[in-house]
Amino acid sequence: MKIKTYAYLLTLLSIVILFQACELEPAGGGNGINDDVAKFLGTWNVSDQSARLNYKVVIERDPVYAEQVYLQNFADAGGKAVGLVVGDKIIIDKQQIGNGYSTEGEGVYNKSNQLTFEFVLDDGIDLDPRKGYFTK
Repeated sequence: MKIKTYAYLLTLLSIVILFQACELEPAGGGNGINDDVAKFLGTWNVSDQSARLNYKVVIERDPVYAEQVYLQNFADAGGKAVGLVVGDKIIIDKQQIGNGYSTEGEGVYNKSNQLTFEFVLDDGIDLDPRKGYFTK
């Protein structure tokens, strides 16, 4: 009877020690925020080649959804676009962004502080394909 009790206690102690050694860490290195988003955050200088425009876009984290960002002044339209970060990409599904425009497209993080966006700007009459180069 004593051997069974000792075996049971030894097994239980082993399990407790194993679970103590395994600590789950949230995405983002322990801060609870997805690391993929961090590289996109900040103020970006945009060179919109198609429209021959230069403007600024501010990318901010959505406070509720960790993988979602807001792009303030996207396409120089004055409003904001909502994007989903997936790895090195920001995906913008079709949405209204201000001044009567809607847009959709995708941005790719090329390397440190460089982002290339290909998107379509729709004014309700014409579809204008655009390519914007974002730099910090």
